[in-house]
Order: sequence, then structure tokens, then C-alpha cells
Amino acid sequence: MVRSGVGVFKPGFTITLLTAAAVTVFLALGNWQLRRAAEKQALLDLQTRQLQLPPIRLQGGESLARLGRYRRVVVTGTWDPEHQFLLDGRIHQGRAGYEVLTPLQLDGDGVILVNRGWVPASGDRYRLPPVTVTKRRVTVRGRVDRFPQAGMDLPGMRQPTPGWPAVVQILEPRIAAARLGKTVADYQIKMDPDLPDGYLRDWRLEHVRPQRHIGYAIQWFSFAAIALGLWIWHGVKRARRQIER
Repeated sequence: MVRSGVGVFKPGFTITLLTAAAVTVFLALGNWQLRRAAEKQALLDLQTRQLQLPPIRLQGGESLARLGRYRRVVVTGTWDPEHQFLLDGRIHQGRAGYEVLTPLQLDGDGVILVNRGWVPASGDRYRLPPVTVTKRRVTVRGRVDRFPQAGMDLPGMRQPTPGWPAVVQILEPRIAAARLGKTVADYQIKMDPDLPDGYLRDWRLEHVRPQRHIGYAIQWFSFAAIALGLWIWHGVKRARRQIER
């Protein structure tokens, strides 16, 4: 029992342990959300810095580590319309669809996969959207990015379907290289929206919202404060009941 100037405080042993555990968990979750917010803000800052730099003309052989995510690039090559990939499970404004990745054949045997944008799914898994493009030499402008990753990595998600276009949920450069029989860059190019040969291209990081994680952190910290408040209230009430007996 703890006596103070305002009364008597006697929390129970079990509820004290439960409160300590709950507060620890709530604070850990709140701090995790703050770290997530910092990561998302760093991503936004990186994109801003990279897009302000002058574009780099690619010659082939460059790596994502050297270029950095979101770096603006220019590259010339030839479309390969016969061997395209459709990234499944890509959502735009609540609607399911695909992102179209088309090989751009460089001089030599190197290939860069160019993301030509989003197309809606038909609702029939066996009826794929038409993603034709003319085989010709083009100059592509865009930004470098890593390949999208899925929230869950289940068996089969990394294996493209037979035939072309090949549907896959998680595309790895080594798997694409094996299917194409050519060297594939370890990044994709998200093609600029004003270029032809593309579909819906909204490359803004709308899903990256640091404020949302800050809001979650405040919620978890609030839960910790509520748990402490209930613990104090319980301790005071329990002590008063024992005194009144």
C-alpha cells in the first residue's frame, strides 16, 4: 500500500503486471510507428532530391545501387512486344489491375524492363488485357525504381505463368532473365506519363504517408496513458474498499 497526500493507493499484483505488460507493448508499438513515419519521410525526401537531379543517359550495365531509386534516366533501345510481363495485384483507386513491364532491348544482349503503366483487369483471370506495342527503336525517359514487392510472399507468387504475356505477382530480375534468356537490369524504369506507348502512369507516392503513422503512434501512446490511468484508478478504488471494510 502507498500512502500519499491525496489518499491511499494499493494496486493489485496481477493487474500491476498486466498494466506493465500492456504499457510496454503500447509504447513499443508507438515507437515502431514513429520509426515507420521517419522511414516514409526519408523516402519522400529521397524522391524529391533524386528528381531534382539532371537525367542520366544509360548505356547498359548500371545497377540500382549506383543510380539510386527515383533517379531520372534516358535510354534508347528497341521494344520487345512478344515477351512482356504483367505484374498482378496492382491496385489503382480501389480497382484491381496489372502493371505492364515491357523489355527494352539495348545494343547488345542487355535488357531493361520498362513499366509502361497500369491497366485494369477484366474480371476474368483467363482474359488478359491487350498490351500491344510496336517493335521499334525508341528513346525512353523515366525514373529508376526497384521492382514492386507483395505484402505476403506465398509459394508461386514469384513464378510467371507460361506463355506471353507472363503474369507474375513478384518479379525478380534473375527470374525475368531466365525467361528472356538475356541479362536483365536489377531495376525497372517507370516511363514518364507524357510519352506514347503507355497506359495509366501515376508515379506519385500517394501510399507513402508519414502522417498516418504518426496518427497511429499517437493512438498507441494514448492507449498506454489510458492503461496507466485505469491502473491508478483501480489502485485507489481497491484501497478505499479495503479501508471501508
